[in-house]
Amino acid sequence: MRGFGLVMAVAAAALCGPALAQTRGYLVTVASLRTAHGFEKVRLSKAALGSAEISLWANTAIDPHCATHGPGATLRILQPPEHGAARVSDEPLFLAFPPNNPRSACNDRKVPGHEAFYAAAAGYVGRDRVVLEGSSPGGRVRQIIVDIDVR
Repeated sequence: MRGFGLVMAVAAAALCGPALAQTRGYLVTVASLRTAHGFEKVRLSKAALGSAEISLWANTAIDPHCATHGPGATLRILQPPEHGAARVSDEPLFLAFPPNNPRSACNDRKVPGHEAFYAAAAGYVGRDRVVLEGSSPGGRVRQIIVDIDVR
């Protein structure tokens, strides 16, 4: 039976001619799984000194005139830290949009938004982690994994 398979393969190559023997190339495009309306994972690292509170992440949904856009953005804690405390503030905040962003005119004033904070437990030194989830009015959902080095 083994020889029969080999004979069939040789016969098929002879019937198809040189086309079967040609090497074929493929163009492979690798794209991020991020989409404008989908789920995105973000991972970042932060350092904290002692139990001083640090900012982890901030988001907002504003238009170029600094007014709230649509139903707004959300930010919540999915996984709290093991060695400290995390909180989300829904108070107006300063953000830093890049100069080419039309909302950069809003950088000089507080805008409606959300900001996540972390503070290590007193005396703790080592690694910690907080997992956040933020969403935008356009349907983008981000899982934000923040690795924290407490010194």
